[in-house]
This record gives sequence, structure tokens and C-alpha cells, in this order.
Amino acid sequence: MSHPKHSEVQLTHDLLKDYGSSRENWAKQAVEDNEFRNGKQWTEEQAKALRSRAQEPIVVNVIHSAVEQAKAMLTANKPRFQSTSRETSDTEVGRIFSDLMSYIWDHSTGNVELKQAIDDYYVKGMGVMMAYTDPDKDFGRGEVCLKSLDPLEVYFDPNSKDPFARDAGHIIVGKILTQNQLIDYYSEYEELIKEATETNYINTTTESRYGRENQDVTLKSRLSGETISGDRELELFERYTKIRIPYMKIYDPFSNEEKVLNEQEFEEYKQEPIVIVTAANEQTIHTDAQTVTGYVQMHEQFGDTFHMMQDPVSGQPMPMAGEEHQGSIPNSTTHIDVATKGHLIEDKKILVNPIEITNIKQCVAIGDKMLYEAVLPIEEYPIVPIMNGFNRNPYPNSDVRLVKGLQEYINKIRSLIVAHASSSTNVKLLIPRGAVNKNQVEQDWGRAGTAVIEFDPELGSPIVASPIPLPNELYKNEADAKADIERILGIYALMQGDQGAAPQTFKGTVAMDEYGQRRIKSKRDDIEEALNQLGKVVVGLIQYVYTDQKIMRIMQPNNKPKEVVVNSPLYDDIGNIVGKMNDITIGKYDVIVLSGSTLPSNRWGRFEYYMQLYSSGLIDQIEVLKQTDVADMEGVLERAGQMQQLQGQVQQQEEEIKKLKGDLQTAQRESLHDRKRVEVKEFEKKLAKAEAKVEMAAKLYQTRLGDELKSAKNEMAEVGDSPQRQMNERILSLEEN
Repeated sequence: MSHPKHSEVQLTHDLLKDYGSSRENWAKQAVEDNEFRNGKQWTEEQAKALRSRAQEPIVVNVIHSAVEQAKAMLTANKPRFQSTSRETSDTEVGRIFSDLMSYIWDHSTGNVELKQAIDDYYVKGMGVMMAYTDPDKDFGRGEVCLKSLDPLEVYFDPNSKDPFARDAGHIIVGKILTQNQLIDYYSEYEELIKEATETNYINTTTESRYGRENQDVTLKSRLSGETISGDRELELFERYTKIRIPYMKIYDPFSNEEKVLNEQEFEEYKQEPIVIVTAANEQTIHTDAQTVTGYVQMHEQFGDTFHMMQDPVSGQPMPMAGEEHQGSIPNSTTHIDVATKGHLIEDKKILVNPIEITNIKQCVAIGDKMLYEAVLPIEEYPIVPIMNGFNRNPYPNSDVRLVKGLQEYINKIRSLIVAHASSSTNVKLLIPRGAVNKNQVEQDWGRAGTAVIEFDPELGSPIVASPIPLPNELYKNEADAKADIERILGIYALMQGDQGAAPQTFKGTVAMDEYGQRRIKSKRDDIEEALNQLGKVVVGLIQYVYTDQKIMRIMQPNNKPKEVVVNSPLYDDIGNIVGKMNDITIGKYDVIVLSGSTLPSNRWGRFEYYMQLYSSGLIDQIEVLKQTDVADMEGVLERAGQMQQLQGQVQQQEEEIKKLKGDLQTAQRESLHDRKRVEVKEFEKKLAKAEAKVEMAAKLYQTRLGDELKSAKNEMAEVGDSPQRQMNERILSLEEN
């Protein structure tokens, strides 16, 4: 007797039947497009027909190279995220979420997962990214992770018209796994997994095209019974449904705090203590944890009433239990009443508004057994599709389907060209019917492509057996078809390094490369908006998982590690926790990807542009180095800093030397002037001595001359006239001298 199914399991099975039948045509097209991209581009009938005509089903896979180039462009760089808070009070903490998103992206190998999602986006029409929590990582503390899902395993509500399926009633992920795999994933449910019955709700689409290399590019159809290893195959269902959960929106005017709590958190919130302090006939209510903790400790130590006394030693006021008395500080009696926030809610002093918030309910089942249910504290589905040719339904067309006819056209042209080349390079021998042994001639002329044709020369002239040359237009058609595929996919020959399509000048090439990326902007917008939607989910999961202190080390674009600490506890003097620093569990935040951060840029053109800005003094050396491929940028900056310091020191020393040289020259000039002054003084002294001697000699000479004159006059008085005349002449001569 079979047990009745769990109601949630039954709902999942019923929805899966409905969703699977609605998307059947899209799933077949997705499988066929995936085969086509991987080289399975001929059908079995076409391959047999070609080989019956001695032709090979040749594949010139232009689509594969174009898709790979598009993936390379859209994932050339790791996406950079920017976070903002919805409230000004959370600005500082809000900046941390961009670092958290980078941390989650790195440890989830986000580049690899995004590349796979973009591959599905181009080939299957839809890529799917998912955010989830892994409780076993980080030594059991849990981590938020990202991964890509195969869109063939995701079943969206057929009535959804939103590009990210936000309006879907349900989203189901269905997989076929072996029993041992399921036990490894859900070891705590081992007994339940073993009791599960095999079901057949997931239909796997088989391959339908001929693969020359026997490519296996799709999921195999499920095996009947047991696998080769004797392990059963079971179906795993994960259903995500939006539900409305009652919450309480609380506003505390005493601490200016606003919270949104679920029922369990609200009950815990009502039990939190508060204090009512009455002093000097004034009543004050305190609800913040740090202040309440301090007053509760005083209540335990001094009771519900205390007053203040002046310390005779320090002169500072100190509390004392009981009412104030003589000698106490007047009007210092204080009453402390300890209550709970529930009392304030009853008195309507804390405002409570009941609301309903959308959450995601997760139901996991294996076969016909219910594994577990959980309510995720997020408002959006953790599964985010990236739809390509979106037509307001969850079944978008892929770019491969748009260029499928062109690819088949190229293959047929190439097959004709190869067949014509084979016919042109082989000999066609015409002999009269019955003239020779045909088998013998074929054996003698036996080689690849040789044909022996009999004709009757009596009925007419021999026919021309050589093939007609192919027109040049045929080769041009093939090249045009390749260009059309690249244009439709937004990939051009120049982007793939085609030198023939490059302009003659360097700047012209850079400009053409930049203009070519505008065509792929539409694809970039689809991917970036999907990453923004994924960021909203990640923020909710971060606040749900990272509730304790966590230290994360992030590698920045400049290869410098950055350490981020969240939920760091704050303690009071006694050691009690009074709060958290960088508390990310409260508040509302948004995380968005910086537009164009994943696209490539021309390194040489970008570097030249930054060098011009650096030469103009608009940016510094660090910004220029960020645009280069220098491995040890930090080392370069450190050495450059040391060189700048040394240059500064040398410049200071040169200035000091110049100053000292100037001082020395000044001192030398002053010393020279001093010596000159001394020499002048000495010379002046010598001149003064010589002048004194000359004056003394002149005075002595005049004295002697006066004596001589006096002597001559006396002699004249004693002698007569003639002697008088002689004497006069002598006197005149003396006077002249």
C-alpha cells in the first residue's frame, strides 16, 4: 500500500508536468542549438546523402568562434560592484557590501560561472545564475555562494512576463542524480533518500544531429532501472515560491531606531530590558543597549534608589544607596525602574505596525519524498535568468537560432567547393565502348577520384569531362555569410585581431575597436541588469548568514590584499557586549555592478590617454600604473616613494649647500674687507708717522733757516755796502730756497 504524497511534493509534481509541457518546444530548440554550436550541424539524412555522392559533411564552424569571442569580451574583466545604503545612517556600513560582493564572487569562482551563463545565453537563449548558502563552508559557519545552472534544468512559470521571472508563481529546479550523489549532498537525510521511489517527471531531450567527431554535448536520457554501478537514479526537485510573511515594523523614538522583525524576533524584542530613570522630578526612558546595561548594573549594585555623595578624597560625586540625607548632594536622589520593551509597546510609546513582506519558500523533494522546507529571508527569487531574445515569455530565442541558416549555407558552399576541387584534380578517361577491358583500365588508372566513362564515338563527338570552374561570386557569398553571422552576434573581424580589417593608423584602429563594442552594449546591459538583480538577493543572504564576526581578505585590482572585518563586537569596561562595529545584519542596502566593468578596453589606447592626463597634471602616478600590466605595482610605488624621498633629501641638501656656499662667500668677502681695512689702517698709521716726521723736519729746517738768516743779517750789519749787497743776495737766495 502506497503512502499518500506530501502536499508540497504533489504540488511540485503537478507544476512540473504543466511547466514541462509548456517549454517542450523551447527545450528541443535549446538542445539542437547547443549541438549546432558544437559542430553537429548536419542531420543523419544529409550526411548519408553527401557520402553517397562521395562528399564529406564538412563543418566550417563560424558560430563557435563568434560565441567564444563574445564570451571573451563580456568576461574580459571581473565585474566591480558599488554598494549604497538606503539610509544616511548606514553609509559607512553600506560601503562594505561592495567588498563583501567581491569576496563572494572570488570564492565562488564567479568568472567561471558567469562565463558558462553567458555561453548558455548565446547558445540556448538563456543563462541562469543562482545565489545560495552553503552551511558547511568556513568551518560550519556558512558562506554565501554563486553558481550557474543549466537552463534545461530550470522550469519557470509559463505565465511569467518579466525578463528576470520576478513575477513567476513558482520556479522549479529539476535534476537527475544517483542515490550515492544525493546521500553525499544530503547525508543527514540518508534514510529518507533510500526510501524514495523513482519518478519520471523530468524529460531529457536527446540529440538529433550527426556528429562527425561523435561529440557528446547534451545530457543523456535517463537510464532504465539501475546504472552500471548498480546505483539508482532519482529526481531531485527544488521549488521556490513567493509567500507573504507577517512582520512587525517597529519605531523606537527614544533611540531613534527602526526595525522590521518577524514573529520570533518580535517576541525576543519585547523581552529586551529598558530603564526608567527619575531624578529631580524628571523622568527619562532609555532603550539603547549600552545605556541600559550601565543603569542595570547600578540597579544591581545600589538598588532602585540611590543618591550622590561627595568623595572627601577626590572631591568627585559618587553614588550611594538610599534616599539623600544631611551631607549628601541636594536633589541627587535617583530612582531606577527596570522594565521591558513590551511595557512600552503596551503603552504605545514604542510604535508597532504589522506588515506583510514577501519571502521565498524553498521546498526540496527527492522522488516522492519531502526532504525539507525553509523560508529564505529574501524578497526576490535566488534564481536569476539572463534572457537573450526576450519575447515576454520565459522561452527566449538564442542567437545561434538566428544564424543557423547562414551556418548551414556556409557548410553547403564549402562542401561544394571541396567536391569541385576533388573533381578538378582527378583524371577523367574517356574510351570507346567495348574497345578495351574497362576493369583492367580502372585497375591501371586506379587512384582517388579517377573515373572511366564509356561512350560511342559513332553517335557523336566525345563530351568534355572536365568540371566547369566555380564562379568567384560563390566564394564571395561564403565570406558575406561569415560577416553576417559576426554582425548578428555583434562580433567583428577587427575584434578578433583581423589585420586586413584594421585602419592604417594606430588611433584609427583604437577608434574602430571602441566603436565595434557599441554593438555588444545591448548584451552587456542584459548581463549587468541580471547581476544587479543577483546582488539584491546576495545582500539578503549576507544579512542572514554573516551574523557573527567575520574577517575577509580581498584581492584588489592592484594586487594589494584588503582586510574587511564585519560584525566586530564592542565591549564595555566590564566585558559585556554592548553592540557591534560594522553591523551588516541591520539596514537596507543596494549592490550594483559598475557599468562596462566586464568589457575589455584597448590597453595601448587607454594607456596613451592616461599618459596625456598624467602629463597635464590631472592624475597621479598611481592611476597611470593601474592601467598597466605591471605585476609588482606596489613594489614600483614603494620604490618610487623611496626615490622621491631621496630626491627630496638631495634637493634639500643641494639647497643647504647653496646656502652654505653663499654664507662662505659672504664670510670670505667680509674677511677680505676686514684685511683691507686693517691694511689701510696700518698704512694710514705709517703715513701719519711719515707725515709727522716730515712736519718735524720742515719745522726743524725752517728753524735752522731762520737761524741762518738771523746770522746773515748780523753779519751785514757788521760789514759795509758791498758786503751788504752780497749779503742781500745771499739772503734772497736763502729766501728763494
